Amino acid sequence: MASGVGSHYQGDIARSMERWDLNKKRESWGWENKAPLKDGRFSREEVEAVGYRGKLCMVNVKGNAVKEGAVYDVELDKWEEMPQGMVAGWNGPAATMDEDVIYVIDEVKGRLSKYDGEKDCWEKVIELEQLKRAEQITAGRGKICAISAKGEKIIVVDVRDKPARFWEVAPPPGMEVVAVHVLPRMISRQH
Repeated sequence: MASGVGSHYQGDIARSMERWDLNKKRESWGWENKAPLKDGRFSREEVEAVGYRGKLCMVNVKGNAVKEGAVYDVELDKWEEMPQGMVAGWNGPAATMDEDVIYVIDEVKGRLSKYDGEKDCWEKVIELEQLKRAEQITAGRGKICAISAKGEKIIVVDVRDKPARFWEVAPPPGMEVVAVHVLPRMISRQH
């Protein structure tokens, strides 16, 4: 957890980074301090980090705005500058597929793109009117699921298909979607 914003802002808390390691024995569970962010001004808005190839990547503001990016190397416990191409194209909600590919939706253009780490650039996957105003996305099993239109729409994009295909899932009448997750397949054990 990298901290930052809130009604009781404090600079040292805004820079803080902590980890809860579930691999430890239960009796050893607890928050561990990790390398802090370089300065508290980075954390201007609530933005989720995404796991990408053993690192956590995050930007400091949502949407199409001038922003900074930071990359936390989990193994080395240190923060790095985000590559220029990565931060330049991070114009909306982001998610990773199996921590190997980052996807982002430009919430103004409705463009779903994926990051090419070798070329440090974003490649367009599909552009859809339905993806405009996307607020949150998740990725799993070859699909991107996006919440848009203030929780009134869920758009699913199958990125395995070429060209990518999509469909809309309507939330139950009178309900608003606030988050979407792709859960792992669970196998029930017969006793």
